[in-house]
Amino acid sequence: MNATRLGSFDITFLNEKEYHTIKREIWGKEIYYFKSSSISPFIIDIGAHIGISVLYFKQLYPNSHILAFEPNPISFEILKQNIETNGLDNITLINSAVYSQNGISTLYIDDSEQNWHSNSSLLKNSWTGSEKTKPIQIQSTRLDSYVKNIPIIDMLKIDTEGSEENILKSHKNILGSVENIVVEYHPTIGRKINKILEILKPYFDIQVFYEGQITKNVPNNKLLTIHGKKRK
Repeated sequence: MNATRLGSFDITFLNEKEYHTIKREIWGKEIYYFKSSSISPFIIDIGAHIGISVLYFKQLYPNSHILAFEPNPISFEILKQNIETNGLDNITLINSAVYSQNGISTLYIDDSEQNWHSNSSLLKNSWTGSEKTKPIQIQSTRLDSYVKNIPIIDMLKIDTEGSEENILKSHKNILGSVENIVVEYHPTIGRKINKILEILKPYFDIQVFYEGQITKNVPNNKLLTIHGKKRK
C-alpha cells in the first residue's frame, strides 16, 4: 500500500501509475468541476473507486453531502479508509454497483499484479479485450430508494466503465432533479455516444470534452467526458 498527500488530505492507494493518471484527470484537469449555488450541495458519485473524486468534491465544497457507490470490494475498503483517515463527515459509502435493477451482478475486476482496479466493469472485456480479469459476484442497486426524499441533486457523476447508458436509461425518472451531471463515456464495443447524448439532451445543455478540451466532432472510439447543465 502507498500513501501520499492529495491537496489537504491523506490518501492511500495500491497502484502508483493508476493513482497519478486519475489524479491528473480529476485534480489536474478538474474534469468534475461544477458551480453550485448551495454551500452544501448534494453529490452522487457513482464509481467512486478509492475516493480521489470524493476528496476532490470535498475540497471543492467542504460542506457537501456525498453519496458514493463503489462495487469493487478491494477499492471500497481503500475508499472507506481514505474517508475515515481524513475524518470527513456527511459522506455515505455504498459497496454496490448502480444498475437498472436490484440484485446480484457479475463484476469483472483486475486479476493481474498491477492492481488496476479503476477499470472494474459489469461488462466483460470492457476495454481492449486483452485485460486479465476475474469475475466476482457483487450487489447491484437502483438509485430510487436513496434519493426519494432529495428534491435537488446538485451533481451526478457517473464513471462505470461501460454501463453508463444502462444507468441513465433506467433512471430517467431522477434526471429532472439533477442540476449538473458528468458522465465518463467509455468506448466499449458496440456502443455509441449518441445514445447517451439522446438521453441527456432533453434535460441538460451538453458539452463533450476530449483530453480536457471541448470537442464538437465527437468520436465514438475515444474516452470522453460529457458535462451537462440543467436546462432552464
